[in-house]
Amino acid sequence: MDFYSLLTQHARSAPQRIAFQDKDRAVDYANLLAEVDRLAALLQSRGARRGDRLALWMPNCVEWLTTFLACARLGMTVIAVNTRFKEHEVGQLLERGRCKWLACWPGFKGLPFIDILNRVQPAILGQLRGVLVVAGDASVNEQLRHVVSGADLIAYGDAASVSDEIAEPGEQDDGALVYTTSGTTSAPKLVLHRQKGLTMHGAIAARAYGVDEHSVVLIAAPLCGAFGFSTMLSGLVPGATLVSLAVFDAKTTCRQIIEHGVTHTHANNEWLDLVLKEAPSQTNPFPSLRYVGFASFAPSLDDLPERARAAGVPIAGLYGSSELQALVAGHRLDAEWQHRRIAGGTLASPDGRVRAVDPDTGKILPHGAIGQIEIKAPSLMSEYLDNPEATLKAVRPDGYFCTGDLGYTLDEHSFIFQGRDGEHLRLAGFLVNPMEIESFIRGLEGVQAVQIVGAEQAGKTVPVAFVIRAQDGDVTEQAIIAACASSMAKFKVPVRVVFVDEFPTVQSANSNKVQKHELRRAAQELLDGL
Repeated sequence: MDFYSLLTQHARSAPQRIAFQDKDRAVDYANLLAEVDRLAALLQSRGARRGDRLALWMPNCVEWLTTFLACARLGMTVIAVNTRFKEHEVGQLLERGRCKWLACWPGFKGLPFIDILNRVQPAILGQLRGVLVVAGDASVNEQLRHVVSGADLIAYGDAASVSDEIAEPGEQDDGALVYTTSGTTSAPKLVLHRQKGLTMHGAIAARAYGVDEHSVVLIAAPLCGAFGFSTMLSGLVPGATLVSLAVFDAKTTCRQIIEHGVTHTHANNEWLDLVLKEAPSQTNPFPSLRYVGFASFAPSLDDLPERARAAGVPIAGLYGSSELQALVAGHRLDAEWQHRRIAGGTLASPDGRVRAVDPDTGKILPHGAIGQIEIKAPSLMSEYLDNPEATLKAVRPDGYFCTGDLGYTLDEHSFIFQGRDGEHLRLAGFLVNPMEIESFIRGLEGVQAVQIVGAEQAGKTVPVAFVIRAQDGDVTEQAIIAACASSMAKFKVPVRVVFVDEFPTVQSANSNKVQKHELRRAAQELLDGL
């Protein structure tokens, strides 16, 4: 099913049911449909057409959802952009995504959207045909107009100047959403999902986790990522009420859960820890909750499942990825606690299958044996955008996706996640390939080589850089950190830069391999002050 047909059904069957509730506003399904119609007609009147790509760069808000659905109505593909990204990452997505359109909220909470765009290469901005601006005042719009001088500036609230009829409406096989995920090279891969696949996954997830039209689903993670977007899908597809905040605040979130009777949410353990600390009571503080799925992004909070369970929160571990969607698997509330408290679970789709394979031989392993997890599910991506070679490498001929994770199966429908098979880092809840950060630092003047590893600081994984200076180079730790901070999301910026003459290596059959474990040990000792 396409998104517009889905939304039209909800607007007809339950026009006054609240579709989206944020801190101050509530929009029902009838008005959400009307806004989608208006915005789609507005974009069409400014030249947007089926097959175009739009970079959606906003926090969680009803405008994010409306823009996405309007693009789906037109058959446009949305490239989801994290609000924490800086010019290096934003420029990459605009260029590699071949975006003709950009939607942003430049005055939101002091985030420097305009300053970031001003540092993106002019040639990349020059490909933009139009910029959709949410809630911009005259001063902000004038600054933005100067930065994207070759693009048409479109105010989000404007009415369309032509007929509301859509000339070539989107269909279920059109590309709908692109996530950014880590790749095997320095540039992140772009994961494309089509309308049919997304609406199907929403229906499957809703059934698996007990969401229906009477449910209230709290979107705890950013909509730009698979975690937040899949949570949204699980509520939107059955016609439930969605609740979210543009900026997380634990006290406000507690109030939302209680006042709106939130029944379902999916979040990381750090988010849940903050909410539990602000709960009005430590004994069943949120009686409306029926299922709370979680992922462990902060390694120091390993006791969070027990604390949540003791407080009466119906908590269970989840599993997902950008390629398979979040919520592709999750534990049932009647699962054994030793399993339920960690990542993995039962595949949401009855048609899904999971297996563990030997990483060296590719042989399928028996249940209980640890290997590389491969999953076959209806929620699998359509492809890596404009990258057929990477798609072929990631998906087996029999349809199983190579997750890159380690674990073991309990049966052909359920498994236990054991860890990441590789060097990817989980930073601020986002999976990051260290090569992405390394590639940027390596391009700085005075740097010959760099290795990025993760270490724990204040309960979170943070990046630490080990750098070999170029001959006669005098680059400083402060200069490298400052360059990263001006060009990348804060969570990717190394907290320390250590200069070394060489990296610890071990001789292998084909090359000298850097001993990352030695660098991780040194990084941890540095942060621990040893």
